[in-house]
Amino acid sequence: MPYVEYACEGRLLFRTETTESAQFVPRIHEIVVIDDEPYQVVDVEYWARKLGSNDRRFVWPTVYVIPVSSEDWQLRLERRNLKEKPSGPPVRY
Repeated sequence: MPYVEYACEGRLLFRTETTESAQFVPRIHEIVVIDDEPYQVVDVEYWARKLGSNDRRFVWPTVYVIPVSSEDWQLRLERRNLKEKPSGPPVRY
């Protein structure tokens, strides 16, 4: 089973198991929250690795993140534009 690895400042933070058909990989500049701390994705590398005795290869992405400062995180939260839900059903034309 392939993995998605998360690394920060030269060390591996953790890896998540995925299936061959569904791998979730965050995009560059996205914010991911790990252990209640925000991190920004700065790079994604894809590595083809052999798995098992046969010559089958799996692509394992490594997601590189950097910590986001608490001040910057608060500014990002303040700048979010939350959409207000209308009280009734949507209007269709």
